Amino acid sequence: MEFRALRALQGDAFIIKAGDKSILVDGGMPSTYGQIADWLDDNLLNAALITHVDYDHLGGLFNWFTDRDSDLSSCEFFMNHPEFPCEYQGEEVGYKHGHSLKDLLSKRGLSFHQLTTNQELNYGDLKILVLSPDESVVEMLYKDWGTNIVYDDGVLKYKKAQTQSGDIINKSSLILLVSCNNTQILMLGDSHCDVASTSLRNQGYSIGAPLPLAMVKLSHHGSQHNTSAELLQLIDCENYYISTNGGRYDHPDEETILLLQQRAAELSTCFNVYLNYEIALDIQNKCNFPLNNLNFIEQCSVELK
Repeated sequence: MEFRALRALQGDAFIIKAGDKSILVDGGMPSTYGQIADWLDDNLLNAALITHVDYDHLGGLFNWFTDRDSDLSSCEFFMNHPEFPCEYQGEEVGYKHGHSLKDLLSKRGLSFHQLTTNQELNYGDLKILVLSPDESVVEMLYKDWGTNIVYDDGVLKYKKAQTQSGDIINKSSLILLVSCNNTQILMLGDSHCDVASTSLRNQGYSIGAPLPLAMVKLSHHGSQHNTSAELLQLIDCENYYISTNGGRYDHPDEETILLLQQRAAELSTCFNVYLNYEIALDIQNKCNFPLNNLNFIEQCSVELK
């Protein structure tokens, strides 16, 4: 199984391929579409799954849907609450008499499907199990949506709270377990660590019986608010991916790197931390603690067995 991280600036965009089947998980920034288009020159995408409504995870889809030369017919599209209006403002997405992502896809004769806990998708040997969100969280997202729309300098935007309790967008992020035969990848989107931990426990995993994985895509670009010691104890994995260029948020946070270092040391092993930008030295420089149990690898494509 091939795990490929696209260079999406501070965003997320991944292609996972097994045999002749492939899926896109998140669409990155608007400029990320160039890499998606390059992939589509020689490959088909069977599904595109957007983990949550945030500009750095879906920006590339706007350019894809408006590219009249693109063929969307082989692809299924999944996203919870796609009523996100769009107009480009640099690399951000806002609204000024624009069209929603749902409308753009509808003009191509297609629509988004909703995903909630325990739904399964199958594309050849590629299997996807949805671990989160449950239906109650999706309902909360829909209800909360209309109460958090604000105007900012005449531009309509969704005002996303950044606190753990109030950030319903990230709380409703898809958590996906993608597998091919016995190889499994955990895609955490921008999910909260407590939600991820609860989702794993609900599937029967525990600290004594962790989920075996070939790769974990760490949540929210390595933010300190989205990874916990408990979450790392619930998984059995030595390969972790952080998607970010560092950017204005200076991700990943050193607190997340420390958690990885401590867990690897506790297990007397070494974790591989994959990066899609050349930021390994930046990470090492800002961490004022030993990183003896972490191996930073700047590599976009990883073959997993």
